[in-house]
Amino acid sequence: MELAKGIIIPIIADFVLSPDVLYSDALTGIYFQTEDAQYGRITFEKLDALQICRGEILPYADNWETGQEYPWVYQIENSKWLKERFNYEQKNYGNSYEFNGNVNEMLTDFSHYIFKFHDQYVSALAKGFWYEKDKTSLFKREFQIGHPFLNLPKEPIERFVSHNLTCQVRVNPKPQEQLISDAKYCSQKLIEFALELDGRASVNHTLILFYRNGKLISSLKGYFGEEIATFDGIATLEEAKPYLEKYIGEVYNRRKVKVK
Repeated sequence: MELAKGIIIPIIADFVLSPDVLYSDALTGIYFQTEDAQYGRITFEKLDALQICRGEILPYADNWETGQEYPWVYQIENSKWLKERFNYEQKNYGNSYEFNGNVNEMLTDFSHYIFKFHDQYVSALAKGFWYEKDKTSLFKREFQIGHPFLNLPKEPIERFVSHNLTCQVRVNPKPQEQLISDAKYCSQKLIEFALELDGRASVNHTLILFYRNGKLISSLKGYFGEEIATFDGIATLEEAKPYLEKYIGEVYNRRKVKVK
């Protein structure tokens, strides 16, 4: 049975005003006023589908009980819509899903979310979502500082050398407790790795933290988002380093051949 399980987030949407929903390559999101007369925004990690429906009553049973804080955000357990979308993606793009990604991530990592407003609700299939709040409208504005979808700060920075090449290590400055808590909503970047080549450094691998089937894991992702390795809980630099050194060795050998 499909069940709407409430999710409590630190901002609350106004229960009377309707939201604006923007669909674009960069800033797809739900834009709304909050109950304390400020402005909120919901953005999505790896959005697959978006749906806007009229109505104040959700078409699902929910797990809310008297005395509990009333949610306006829900995650749909056993979602039929998510399974339909997975079947479509598997049938049509199974071998070429997301730059050689694994289509099964839709079943292990994605969720069906619902955001409830006064006269309508917005449904989304995505790997996660993030919330923002400001005193002025966030409509079409860039992500706020600290947004999980942004690159990590370039300073302070660590480095290690492998195969005579230097790799930058950019570590998320947030406390581990906060990263674990925030991972309930979307993936959190733990470390970004940037190889220094020809006077420039670009991020080529990222170690991220998220929940897969309810279990907290770390995943080392390549440049195109392919999963290279997974670790239980919060992975360390030392755990990820052998995979980076292998990659750096391959880069070193390619450059050595090119020079010849």
